[in-house]
Amino acid sequence: MTLVPSDQCFPELFPFHLVVDSELVIRQLGPALLRLLGSQVCGSPLHDHVQWQRPRLIQPGLDGLRKLSSKLTVLQLLHLPLQLKGQMLVDGHHAFFLGTPVVHNLEQLSTLGIRLSDLARHDALADALVMIQTKDMTIADLVQRRTQDLERLATQDALTGIGNRLLFNRELPADLEEHRQLGQSLALLLLDVDLFKRFNDRHGHLTGDACLRAVAQRLVELTGRGGDRLYRYGGEEFAILLPQTGMCGAQQLANRIVEGFASSPLQFEESNQRHRITMSVGLAGFEPQDLQGQAIHGGQDTSAIATSLIARADEALYQAKREGRSRCVSLV
Repeated sequence: MTLVPSDQCFPELFPFHLVVDSELVIRQLGPALLRLLGSQVCGSPLHDHVQWQRPRLIQPGLDGLRKLSSKLTVLQLLHLPLQLKGQMLVDGHHAFFLGTPVVHNLEQLSTLGIRLSDLARHDALADALVMIQTKDMTIADLVQRRTQDLERLATQDALTGIGNRLLFNRELPADLEEHRQLGQSLALLLLDVDLFKRFNDRHGHLTGDACLRAVAQRLVELTGRGGDRLYRYGGEEFAILLPQTGMCGAQQLANRIVEGFASSPLQFEESNQRHRITMSVGLAGFEPQDLQGQAIHGGQDTSAIATSLIARADEALYQAKREGRSRCVSLV
């Protein structure tokens, strides 16, 4: 494959690609970089807009770039809080940087104006080189892999690493419909860190974030389910979906969680002290006869049933708070 600085070489597959000539003058930007940096960047020296993070460019010019072509390259955009990682390729009198942004969360994407579609189409270091050098991977394969990666990013809570509210809202109606059709039980726990605002105000947000990460890890350990049905519901609230679990089994898990937090203080990375963090839990659920019964399901869609279940669990949670916290209350 001959590389020339033209749009035909990188048809939206590499929206963050960058082309420079032998004098290290920018000659072309991918469509995403063009939106971020502006067309005035083309024709200006590369070092006015980019700083080499690793490895350093010791020898300016194509010879220096050629020495970096076998290494992972990380560039810092000087006028944007954004790094690009990728591969440098040299062909003739031009060098091509096929990059992908280093993004830590979806909020950063929104702030910078980066579209999810930009990321779904490529991975510069691995996928792009496979496609260019071996042609074993099609554009459709790349899109599918990037879409799967973005799906994980979009449904994972950035702070705790567990499922987020979006994933919960997607899975609860699907689980309810499945278990209604199969005639199985399903329970929901809503959990809240007791007096977290007071804790956050006293110790600061860094320790508060560390507390939430530690809480999530403790919940993973206490549920014994690998965290696959554990979600950060919002702020200091968490949710646990329990498919194929009746109220009795859900009550046992809720009691284990309450006792687990009450009896064993948590240690945080940002603090050299152990803090006694307690949890309040609200429990609601459906037994098989409920999910199949006309009293609940007649005339209602699955979304309405999900809303009803959340409302009952939320009411039970606030009742646990009113009764003194560090306890579980269930509503049938």
